[in-house]
Amino acid sequence: MNAQGITHDPIPRVLFVDDEQRVLNSMRIMFRRRFELFLVTDGAAALEVIKGHKIDVIVADHRMPHMTGVEVLAAVRELSPQTVRILLTGYADLDAIEGSINDGEVFRFLTKPCPLAQLRESLELAVEAARSSAELKESPADAAPIDPREQLAHEILSEESPQELIDTVDTQDFTRTMTEQELAATDVIQPKRPAPVTPITELYQRSQLRETVNDSVIVFTADPDVIHTVTEAAQDRFPVHIASNIVQVVRILTEHQPGVLMTDVAGDRRTIQTMTASLKRHLPELVTIVISEHRDALDMVWLINHGQIFRFLQKPISAGRCAVSLHAAQQHHRALRANPVLKGRHVVDASDSGVFNGVFEKLKSVRRLWA
Repeated sequence: MNAQGITHDPIPRVLFVDDEQRVLNSMRIMFRRRFELFLVTDGAAALEVIKGHKIDVIVADHRMPHMTGVEVLAAVRELSPQTVRILLTGYADLDAIEGSINDGEVFRFLTKPCPLAQLRESLELAVEAARSSAELKESPADAAPIDPREQLAHEILSEESPQELIDTVDTQDFTRTMTEQELAATDVIQPKRPAPVTPITELYQRSQLRETVNDSVIVFTADPDVIHTVTEAAQDRFPVHIASNIVQVVRILTEHQPGVLMTDVAGDRRTIQTMTASLKRHLPELVTIVISEHRDALDMVWLINHGQIFRFLQKPISAGRCAVSLHAAQQHHRALRANPVLKGRHVVDASDSGVFNGVFEKLKSVRRLWA
């Protein structure tokens, strides 16, 4: 506060971690007048900075000795959930891209050499997102008990487990076999009991909504194996709505307001990408999981920066892994609903929606219902 009694926001704090000193020197020259900078050359030092300071944004290179950028951002996600995370790398590393989605939950994925205008814009948006969500609304305590099946899945998938061990989560507790007659009769499987509310991080634990959030899921695919796997994962805990085209997606969103979308990128990839970006702009609370048979670096990066996808799953997917991803996505949706300021953390890069603009105008009714 100055002599006139006016309070000024502190200078945004940005942490850069890169094992190349010349890169850090460039960042200092470009951003020292705009941000309070922390510059380190390895992941361990970055985590020490995170522990000792309130950092708004971290920008991490991926290929570093001892700890990769994805590993650093995953650790930051646990230590300081409010810190907005950006991965900056010079390599189209598929593992890094997938890890930045599933482990680091990054705000942007940027490639070197990154144009200065793009880097500056991404940093400004990231700082704004971090500052807008700094104060989260407290929600009632007394979370619902953890479902033991969810706990088992988290324990299994938190370790370096072979695929056969992961698949052991697909026990009869998760299994609900749909007949062809059931699939033909309806596009929704009704639950027998509400889905459990299980905290994922302290941030989301403080952001839970109970008995006010629709935990249903849209599955946008024509692949019967995906439909079968998702319904196995859901069992009777929440409704699963099946959509085979974009018109059905919009109808289900309007009628049921589901919080999670699982979309298969098989088929017209450009159309599905555009749909994903448009939905995120219109409905930032909608959490998207992308399923694909192949990992394409350019497609995945586009979906991060333009669609803010929450998880990426490569086919074939098991019911156990699907259940864990759906549960985390529902928790994320609850957090976004409980704290609207968190929506700023999901601002997407502009993209041309073309013919989708008219279709998605109908989603304004969903926005009003959620509001």
